[in-house]
Order: sequence, then C-alpha cells, then structure tokens
Amino acid sequence: MRLSLWFALIWLCGCSTLSEQQCRLGDWYGLGYQDGQAGRTRARLGAYHEDCAEFGITPDLTRWQEGYAKGLEYYCIPELAYAKGKQGETYQGVCPNDASFRQQFERGHREYQLQRDLDELDGRLEQLADEREELWRHYRHSDDPHERHELRHRLERLQWHEMELRHDYLQLHQQQLLLDGKPEN
Repeated sequence: MRLSLWFALIWLCGCSTLSEQQCRLGDWYGLGYQDGQAGRTRARLGAYHEDCAEFGITPDLTRWQEGYAKGLEYYCIPELAYAKGKQGETYQGVCPNDASFRQQFERGHREYQLQRDLDELDGRLEQLADEREELWRHYRHSDDPHERHELRHRLERLQWHEMELRHDYLQLHQQQLLLDGKPEN
C-alpha cells in the first residue's frame, strides 16, 4: 500500500525523479500503466532509467512496457479523446489508433480554444465597461472644458473598441454554434 502511495504521489505531481527506495521496490508495471493512462510518451522511461542509474538499478523495461500498453488502451479510447481535447489537455501522439483519436481530440480542442477565446473577450469587455464607467464618472464631475473634451474623446475610442470586441465575440460565438451543430463522425 505504501509503495502505491509513493507512485501515486509521483504521478500526481508530474515528477520523474524516483528515490532509491522507489527504484529498488519499483512497481514498473503500475508506473507504466499510470504513464500510459496519462498519455505520456515513452521518453518517461528514459527519465526513470536515469534516476535509477544513480543507484545502480535498471528499471524493468518489460514490465513497464506491459503496464504502459495497458494504460494506453484506456487513454486512447476515441470516445474519451473528445473530452480530453475539450478540457484543454495536450496530446503527444502516443495512441496506436492515432488518426481516429486525433480527429476526436482536435474537435474537442477546437471547442476548448473557442470557449477560451470567448472567455477572454468577455473579460476584456468587462474591463472596458469598468473603464467606461470610471471615465463617465470623471466626465460628469469635471468642470474643466479641456478635461471634459479629452474624457469625451477617450470615451468615444472606448466605444469603438467595444464595438470591435463585440463583433469579434459574435464571430467566435457563430463559430462555436457551427461546431456544436456539426454531426459527430
């Protein structure tokens, strides 16, 4: 149980550094399974090899590969690829059924990117609204004609900028609707 906890901790923190005890007691099948299930590349084994070489220990390549292959079976399910892409995960080309997986992954990733861009535009529009409100407050309380002229000019520029952002937002939203309306392959 204690060994499983160590490997879980390594997997969660994304570290590749193994201690001497972890190298000596290594559950290479379990570590390979976790790496495969997480969609990591085979280069991960090289990092383990380097870590354990410091202690004169060689990882069990066969057991790691067996676990890795089993973990990839879970990771590479095309039906899960879409969800991984939509969550913004990265894909490192590890799946044997790459074309099928990649197609679903990229569809989800496009939706993720569109939503991220829409969220960013929302944030920028909120900032503009706050800035506009602040400028209006200064404008209403100013008695200086030069300052009012400058504030009015800045307000007009903000209004144009807001219109451009809203236009961009509508275009992205339209793209999102088109993606949502696409039939699944």
